[in-house]
Amino acid sequence: MAGKIDIENDNLIFMLTGIDKVLALKSKLTIPLNHVKSISTVKADWNYFKMLKVVATRIPEVVADGVFVSKEGFLFYEMHDPNKCITVELENEKYKKIIFEVSDKETTAKMIQEALDRLH
Repeated sequence: MAGKIDIENDNLIFMLTGIDKVLALKSKLTIPLNHVKSISTVKADWNYFKMLKVVATRIPEVVADGVFVSKEGFLFYEMHDPNKCITVELENEKYKKIIFEVSDKETTAKMIQEALDRLH
């Protein structure tokens, strides 16, 4: 189930919907836009052997929702279909990356990039 992303007051808001709120134990993440390092629409990685579940739900090839830790650091996933996810790389945040499923990843990535361009 795809989540929603919005931009409010120079913040990037990730909103989880439906059952994902329960599975991830979170309903919303707010990240300052100036903490966004990059955005990618490349297919997200399902490789569960590279990360440990911290506060999350994980059913291989079905769902990854919540906080995981990898060699990169803490990652936040909201993913059912890795082909529909954007990956937002962060700096100066608890999470190194947020991997988030959206209904239209190209449009969402463009919206975020345009907001970043206006900020700089």
